[in-house]
Amino acid sequence: MRPLLLTLLLALPVQAQLLQPKVAKKSDLVTFSFSLFGAVPMGEFRNHENGGGGADLVLGIQPFRREPLVIRTQVAALLYDGASAWGFQEVCDEFGSCWTESVQYKARNHSMMMLHVGPEFMATDGKWRPFGYALAGWTFFNSWVNLKPESPSGPDPETKSLFSSRNVSSIYGAGLRRVGTKIGREAGFELSTRFVRNASARYLTEQGLYRRADGSYDVTPRIGAANVLTMHVGLWIGPHVNWNERR
Repeated sequence: MRPLLLTLLLALPVQAQLLQPKVAKKSDLVTFSFSLFGAVPMGEFRNHENGGGGADLVLGIQPFRREPLVIRTQVAALLYDGASAWGFQEVCDEFGSCWTESVQYKARNHSMMMLHVGPEFMATDGKWRPFGYALAGWTFFNSWVNLKPESPSGPDPETKSLFSSRNVSSIYGAGLRRVGTKIGREAGFELSTRFVRNASARYLTEQGLYRRADGSYDVTPRIGAANVLTMHVGLWIGPHVNWNERR
């Protein structure tokens, strides 16, 4: 009987050690997300644009473990306007015969890049979790022209800048996540809507471009609000949650 009791007593520390939760690390508090979105211009901006699409990348840090607050940093790119044109390029086959083909290419692009930081508040438990945030940062407007394709490989990768500007902006968003646990980290997909407020912006549209006979451009940027409503579908990777912390 005594040998059996001794064996059980020796096994208890081993079992307790196996049940010890993972030691928390700073990287456990980091969150990531990536989404694709469609954009609808609002207010004055809608008079000049029809909409567009883009993608964004988000990095977050939980200052306090298992609490709703996240410090959110996000970078987004949106193409809101552009124009296609026809060009000609020489094409050759393996026998050395060459001919000229007409090809359509993206002649001009107008985009806004966004960088914002601020607080996000999210539910930390449950399968369906709402979240919301308010961010401040900058919007960068860029417009450029692509060179006409002249080689068999297609459009020349070189571009020429037409216009660029920067303005202070803010973002307000809310959404819902469907969350599960994968190898300790919470993860799932998310649906969200955001309002991008560019209260005072300088941006270029196709209506503000005039091409001269020599191929150069006269540009007339617009000044005013350039607010956008975006709808997102994305993937979210949340913080690491130990087994003893799940509720």
